Amino acid sequence: MNNIHLIIGEDDYLVGEAAKKAVGDGVGLEVVDSANATNAELQLADLARAEESVATPPFLDPKKVTWWKNVGFLPGGKASEDVKTALERFAKKLAAAPLPPNQAFVLSGPRLLKTSVFAKTLQTCAEVVVFAAEKPWEAARNAAARAVDFAQELGLSFAPGAAERFAAVVGPDARSLRSELEKMRDYLGAEAREVTAADVEAISSPGVGVEPLPWDVTDAIGRRDLGAALAALRPFELENSFAVFMTGVVERFFRQLLDVAAGRTDGLAPFTVKKNEGFLRNWSVNELRVARARFVLLRERVVSGVASGDLLVVPTLARVMRRRNAR
Repeated sequence: MNNIHLIIGEDDYLVGEAAKKAVGDGVGLEVVDSANATNAELQLADLARAEESVATPPFLDPKKVTWWKNVGFLPGGKASEDVKTALERFAKKLAAAPLPPNQAFVLSGPRLLKTSVFAKTLQTCAEVVVFAAEKPWEAARNAAARAVDFAQELGLSFAPGAAERFAAVVGPDARSLRSELEKMRDYLGAEAREVTAADVEAISSPGVGVEPLPWDVTDAIGRRDLGAALAALRPFELENSFAVFMTGVVERFFRQLLDVAAGRTDGLAPFTVKKNEGFLRNWSVNELRVARARFVLLRERVVSGVASGDLLVVPTLARVMRRRNAR
């Protein structure tokens, strides 16, 4: 079994969990943490500490594990030529002299240029795990699958559509998904094991890097409930760039409804498709086209500075939501 591990990824939770598996039970563990190595002097000092740890065999413990973590200056990151040269020299040393069976070395960091000399050298002697950066639609899909896995580990399961809703609310950050599910477990109590969409609405919060989304606004628009839409809109009116943000949200929502009406549902979660199909009972396709066109035009006027959008969002929304037979 390989006893050199290279673990790369920007999601620190996934990287940390993979590294912990490689580290094992923690016996004989020495950690070199480069989270604060912000210049060449500190980076070279951490490299020297890691190299010294790897070169020192276990004494009283039956094994020795060196974990060099948070190495943000690997090739592909920001590092001086001296640091790059030293890293290449270290990698060649590891490749030339395999570690004994009772020693292991784990290196983890956010990014690594796979075509670099350092990466190619370590690939010859290390087990490499890379958590690749995801496109937005991939992140959304993978977040739901990851949430299902985490739920199973915690003894929970999702009702149909609830995992997709949970991932949409919390976002793709793995640590946030895990933390919110642990909170969900406490919320449900010992008896309940299934997470429903209602539970998600009641307890789940946006995770790292996720801004709260105006679900109540778009849901009210979908239901064609103008009073609820205006009430949900009110908390956003005091925010900076309110008109730019909200015109984008509303236009995107009408575009999504048109896509669902036309059967273009690739990339949409099943829960979202099902909900939007319900909203389509309240709108004709022509009404959706007109509504979207009005918000596209309003957004263009707002962005270009032609109109004071903060005063026009509400009347435009009221106009498009008015039913044709209304007086």
